[in-house]
Amino acid sequence: MTVSLRAMVPALLIAATALAAADKPFDPCSLLLPAEIQAVTGKDVQPGKPKVQSNPLAGADCTYVVGGFGSLNILVKPLQSYENPAAIKAQFAKMKMNSTDAPGIGDAAFFISPGFNMVQLHAFKSGRYALITLLVPGLQEPAVRPMAALLMKTALERIK
Repeated sequence: MTVSLRAMVPALLIAATALAAADKPFDPCSLLLPAEIQAVTGKDVQPGKPKVQSNPLAGADCTYVVGGFGSLNILVKPLQSYENPAAIKAQFAKMKMNSTDAPGIGDAAFFISPGFNMVQLHAFKSGRYALITLLVPGLQEPAVRPMAALLMKTALERIK
């Protein structure tokens, strides 16, 4: 069967475009806008600074400054076969850090409290592991948890 050059050129252009998109590094700062974080926290938010690891399995993260000295960090990475909510919770339990489930967020999610009114929300969705660490100046942990939950829901909607 003979394939004409006219038929091959569009196919090659589509393939080249797909390859270029696949090579583009994931931008974790694309998941949350500073204005969205500000609307949830009520604090000024500086633009995020991305950090993309050389090893894609380590994921990529973005850090925003919240309220002058607080922060929001979001990390997204591919979920490894040994990583699941129960295994990660068990690791925290060994460190005497109890988890609290966060139903309705992704496929599964839970909170960890590292201290100093900082909140970590771990979420799993479609083969990805996402982690938000949020510290809002002047707010106690119980007030920060719902903020982290809202921001995680927004971020997970944007993960493809």
